Amino acid sequence: MTDENRKIRNGLKKGFFRYPKSTVVNRNLPKNKIYERAKADTKLKESFVNEVDQILWAHKLSSTTLNIEGDKKIAEIQVFRIQLKGEALNNDVLQAIDKAIPHPIIFEIKTSTNKLSVTAAYKEIGQNGGISLSEYYQSDTLLDGSNDEVRANLPTVLNVKALYEQLLVSLLPYELRDNETFPQLIARIDEISSLEKKHIQISKKLSTEKQFKKKVSINAELKNIKQLLKKLTTEQD
Repeated sequence: MTDENRKIRNGLKKGFFRYPKSTVVNRNLPKNKIYERAKADTKLKESFVNEVDQILWAHKLSSTTLNIEGDKKIAEIQVFRIQLKGEALNNDVLQAIDKAIPHPIIFEIKTSTNKLSVTAAYKEIGQNGGISLSEYYQSDTLLDGSNDEVRANLPTVLNVKALYEQLLVSLLPYELRDNETFPQLIARIDEISSLEKKHIQISKKLSTEKQFKKKVSINAELKNIKQLLKKLTTEQD
């Protein structure tokens, strides 16, 4: 990992940022408009109604609001603040919002007890307008959502794409390796997550297996998964 990547990772550890006044929007987004655009079914609509109190379009991060270069694929980044009615939010709600809005989104989510967290998925928009999302990555949780002292200034970048990547870096469980692109990092994290789930499933299978030969085979499979995980999670100098 490069010194620059270490600086990014350490300095932006918590995922909370101060957004300049030039980026402020503060516009309420009606929930019904979002789930109409997302073509939500009854179950999803109920999640919006039961879990979400308010959705605020808080900031727009773009070449014009930040005086940085634009990007062909990422024109702007939205920051949405979601006030919950309770303590939990179904990820299906976040996916619906992400699929309804054709820009990357950083979500700041505040619970009814004033706990605040930041979450986002890596979002790619295809040439035909199709949207693909990674899993959602989350920051630490602040017990006092009004505490502004933990927020870092936005990283210094040349363009909107670099800003988006660095905002996400602070949320990711693993760091960029030398010469690793951001999409490659996301793909590696997704593979790690898949292998970890597979390891749990096979371990459960091992615990119930009675035949010795099958146990040997399962153990060999578990060993292979562990080796792959070690290779994917070990930091490379």
